[in-house]
Amino acid sequence: MTVLIVGGDRIGSIAKYLALNGYNEISHWDARRNSDTHRFIPRNTRLVVVLIDYLNHGMAKRIRKDAELLGVQVLFSKNSASELSQVFASGMHCLH
Repeated sequence: MTVLIVGGDRIGSIAKYLALNGYNEISHWDARRNSDTHRFIPRNTRLVVVLIDYLNHGMAKRIRKDAELLGVQVLFSKNSASELSQVFASGMHCLH
């Protein structure tokens, strides 16, 4: 499955965690530039992980709205693999 990670600069540990959970293809937007708010979620994406540590509210809202339109699950987490694993374990991570 394909996952899009939005936010964060270093995602190595998060990418490893997602690969262990069956997400083989990983795309990453660091979302530092204003032009990133005009990007579109790729059609083959099954999950969007939004790393909230260094992401502005406008970008988070845009990603959530676009994901809802595509029917893609959205997960909000801090920029760490341990936090992401807790969000996965809670079962309350997906929004539509």
